[in-house]
Amino acid sequence: MNESATDRPDTGASAALERYRAQLKSIEDERDGLQIKDRQFSKLRAILFFVALAFLVIGYGFDGIPYVGWVGWAAIIAFLVAVTANEPVREQLEELGRHRSVVQRLVARLERDWDRLSTKSLAKKLAEIQLPGHRRDVASDLDLLGHASLFHLVSMTATTPGIRTLANWLAGPADETDARQRWLAVSTLAPMREERLRFYTLARQVAESSGDPEKFIQWATGPAWLGDRKWLITWSNFSTVLSGIILVLTVVSGFGLLTAQIFIGSLIALGSLVAINMAITTLMLGPAHAIFAIAMANRRAVSDYEEIFSSAQWLPENDQDDSGEFLSRIRNRMLTNPRSAQTGMRTLQKVATAGSLRQSAGTFLIYLPLQGLTLWDVRVLRRLEDWQVAHAGDVQGWFEALGELEALVSVAAIRDEYPTWTQPQWVSPSDDPAIAATGIGHPLLADDARVCNDVQIGPPGTILLVTGSNMSGKSTMLRSVGLNVALAAVGAPVCAKSFHLPSTELATSIRVSDNVAEGVSFYMAELKRLKSVVDHAREMSRADDRVCLFLLDEILQGTNSRERQIAVVQVLRHLIDYKSIGAISTHDLELADEPELQSVGQAVHFRETIRPDASGNEQMTFDYKMRAGVSPTTNALRLLEMVGLGENDNTDQSETSE
Repeated sequence: MNESATDRPDTGASAALERYRAQLKSIEDERDGLQIKDRQFSKLRAILFFVALAFLVIGYGFDGIPYVGWVGWAAIIAFLVAVTANEPVREQLEELGRHRSVVQRLVARLERDWDRLSTKSLAKKLAEIQLPGHRRDVASDLDLLGHASLFHLVSMTATTPGIRTLANWLAGPADETDARQRWLAVSTLAPMREERLRFYTLARQVAESSGDPEKFIQWATGPAWLGDRKWLITWSNFSTVLSGIILVLTVVSGFGLLTAQIFIGSLIALGSLVAINMAITTLMLGPAHAIFAIAMANRRAVSDYEEIFSSAQWLPENDQDDSGEFLSRIRNRMLTNPRSAQTGMRTLQKVATAGSLRQSAGTFLIYLPLQGLTLWDVRVLRRLEDWQVAHAGDVQGWFEALGELEALVSVAAIRDEYPTWTQPQWVSPSDDPAIAATGIGHPLLADDARVCNDVQIGPPGTILLVTGSNMSGKSTMLRSVGLNVALAAVGAPVCAKSFHLPSTELATSIRVSDNVAEGVSFYMAELKRLKSVVDHAREMSRADDRVCLFLLDEILQGTNSRERQIAVVQVLRHLIDYKSIGAISTHDLELADEPELQSVGQAVHFRETIRPDASGNEQMTFDYKMRAGVSPTTNALRLLEMVGLGENDNTDQSETSE
């Protein structure tokens, strides 16, 4: 039985879209009001500044006018008050800007606006994710991570740990135990709309303000820089004591209580000490400043991390079920554990406050004498490395918990937005495992463009043979199955009426290209990919807790028809021997006639319809509905004629040229 997406409209998705658009309207209205207020403050600040300047010039310049200068100073005070009052308005505008970006992304996901979703920074972070070879191939074949991918449909992640965690979940195995825990956790998070929205916004703020978490983890778990340079600590302590003595002598001498020679000597000693410490700063403390840039990119970065770890307060506290266990583990790492991320970041915040003196223009004049007299950076670094020693064993777990929470909160949006999508049902891999779906559709297609079908792949010893003409929907069907397996793996609902699957690992050969630089032909590239698929199936045959699902699309096109048929049968024989389940698509109808393939293959097909339009020109259409049996039609020559490359078209052109 087949069903079109138009027969089952996704009212949940449309309701979510309306809700997000209403939120955008509310945000825009609030921003408009704040922008008016900000412009008023800007005008007031400009007026007060020029009034202060004018009155100070009149009051103190030339011969001066009595008491006019006081008006200038009053205007300066009013200017500073206006600046202070203006700051919260600008902070609110920044916050609303991030909030608007989050809701715009939520809208773009539902509208499948891939260009708005795939930003350069996000693409760069995804490109840096390291996947094993076969998983990288699967991700490319099924559009899991690239442009217009499942990642962009699901993801609301912003931080590097969140992006990496979700990407690895999508490209990883569909394990029943992990998927069930994720599903239960996602079900808990899905109704918490306001909390999720605040978390998305906070994660975006952290991603904008903080340094690279990977470098932070490497620093926190690495060796202490001062470990081999302890003389710097000794010198810093000595400088502090020495500078205190010199300053006392200088002050006492300045009041005439000691000789002038002591006063001059104190000044010389003070200048020498400052010169030595500044030389050390310039010549030796570059690596220390690099550590500051990693450990506390700025004071706000540490504060933002502390805030996002503290946001775990809205997670469930009690371990009532598997969802409570998963979320409680995250909450424990981020919040309630005595060595939690919140506690660690609050301690680091105190160090960041001391280290931020050199980063702010307002405190730099305080930093300079402290550095010159006490080697302040070394003192800050020592505190920083004390923190490093205390929390080296915890930091990795903190950011893993953050990544897991951000991935779960992303998946929760799908769970909330698509209530008509269904919960996957898991079957045991030991009981003739098969994937059975009714009304399954391609989740990356828009709701009004999606056509759904019923499909079964498996049990082992059988193959789904998908035949049909070019462009009829064969590859889309294969990807629909693979993408929904990936959705099931991350704990998301699947785009189907029902979906049964065992614990599964995917192996695919759908999108293969040659490599001229390495001298690899298209046929050899296909063989290498198929070798990878077979090797993975062999590996999975040794495991009793999951099954290998292979999806092969028009394989071995780089050779002649007869050899291709023999080679394809040989590859499928290997996969069947390794107890894999899978589907293969082809428009080669002779391949479907292979006796060995007929004995194990369940044939289905897609077809096209050709009708003349009002002008009498033939038009080819596809309904993308899967039917039983081998395809009765082909369309390659008809397509050739339709684009003007048929035999008659060639004759007409020759006659015209004559």
